[in-house]
Amino acid sequence: MKSIVEEKLVSFKELEKKVFKYVCELGCEITRILLETYDQELAATRNSKQYRDKGEGSTCIKTVYGSVEYQRRVYKTSLEDGKTAYVYLLDKAMQMDKIGLISTNLAEKLAMTVTESPYRVTAEIVSSTCGQS
Repeated sequence: MKSIVEEKLVSFKELEKKVFKYVCELGCEITRILLETYDQELAATRNSKQYRDKGEGSTCIKTVYGSVEYQRRVYKTSLEDGKTAYVYLLDKAMQMDKIGLISTNLAEKLAMTVTESPYRVTAEIVSSTCGQS
């Protein structure tokens, strides 16, 4: 059996890009599964008198390895002042500090890069290293 190098099927640069893309996709899928599984556990163990399940909705969060689309449940609850609020127990439990739909890690990378480089350079860096465009 001939090796990849002998066959000249793909350059190392292309191989590296393909592996990086695959690993990022795998990371997104693993994160989706973990988040949805944890959300199911929270639904089963919640105080059902305090948090009324109002169903699932889909959302997406941009991470350093790509966009993760997942399902999470929203709950209706009453605040101390008697007002109604809608909460995501998954977000609370995971301490999902996010800016809009961007994870804290990605926001920190963006802030660090944008303070050191022009906008277009930052965009190129993010696209090539974070799986985001």
